[in-house]
Amino acid sequence: MLNHPTSLPCGCGEKVVWRKIFPIEATVAECQKEECVVTESFLERFAVMHEKNYSLFLKSAKYNDQGKYMCSCDGFIKQVILDVLVPINVTAAELGNVTLPCYADTQSGVRDVTWLHNEQNALHFTENGATNPGDGYEDRVSVTDDGFRDGDVSLTITGVQKRDAGLYRCFVHKETAKGYPHAYMLHVIGKTRKPHHMNICT
Repeated sequence: MLNHPTSLPCGCGEKVVWRKIFPIEATVAECQKEECVVTESFLERFAVMHEKNYSLFLKSAKYNDQGKYMCSCDGFIKQVILDVLVPINVTAAELGNVTLPCYADTQSGVRDVTWLHNEQNALHFTENGATNPGDGYEDRVSVTDDGFRDGDVSLTITGVQKRDAGLYRCFVHKETAKGYPHAYMLHVIGKTRKPHHMNICT
């Protein structure tokens, strides 16, 4: 996610080379016998940790960091795709309702939509109207049948709770394709209490 730390796994031997291969080609870092050198253009935010199986760490992911990376060592090659999420910020009041818009082409064999909250299932909805809400979301989340037929797979949450705050992502077709917009960061503000007035008689 944008401006958050992340890591790309490698998991191979002592002589390791990390390269970015798309959309640009550049060497990110080279390691030999637990000594790792990050190239100058990546030095500010990238690091390789040999004690973490030579995973590539980003201190704060930027949009241009996304792309395809390759870890190679001793004939072993592993490619990793980094997708930098840029979630839309949404604020909802505690105990209120909120809708997170999402759209997808549901004509071409797409039979379901999945909404994830912090990587856990919030709702799985299928074209026949079957719903499978995640823990704590029972009777509080919905996608409409009519909306699904029209390509509107927006998620509505009722009775918003503080624990509902966090990252939401919209997927279709067994989580193989993204809806649009794809990601939201939901912020929940506490319910405003009315001031208590005390009448004092003299």
